[in-house]
Amino acid sequence: MDIIKVYNENKNSVYRLALTYLHSVEEAEDVCHDVFIKMIEHQDRILDGKEKSWLLTVTANACKNKLKFWTLHKSEELTETLMSPEDESNDIMEMVMSLSVKERTVIYLYYYEGYRTEEIAGILGISSSTVRTRMERARKHLKEKLEGELS
Repeated sequence: MDIIKVYNENKNSVYRLALTYLHSVEEAEDVCHDVFIKMIEHQDRILDGKEKSWLLTVTANACKNKLKFWTLHKSEELTETLMSPEDESNDIMEMVMSLSVKERTVIYLYYYEGYRTEEIAGILGISSSTVRTRMERARKHLKEKLEGELS
């Protein structure tokens, strides 16, 4: 495995997923560093062609662990938002970021990373039907938010 190539190809995806979960640039950067260190430590266990999936799974798990830690230690609410791609309006990104963690994560992986529901289920460790349910709820909430802004 060419670690530098895998890093360069996946660093943005890992960072954006972490930012989606954590809403903090600094925390997302910390998770990214941790994830890539784990990749180096476990490179012999990662199957060729599955590097991105492995990285996103480890990222999701690391973020869940951080969120669980914060919940147990009652940290302050994070307010920073995900920086949107150049071709997206900030309003839509703000609406996506206002969704619950579970909803915005499946939206991110589906629409921004291009994963299918089965792949998202594998990355997040949930069933495909749960992914579809979260997608349905997220779309409903986004539709309500959009209709609210238009009226």
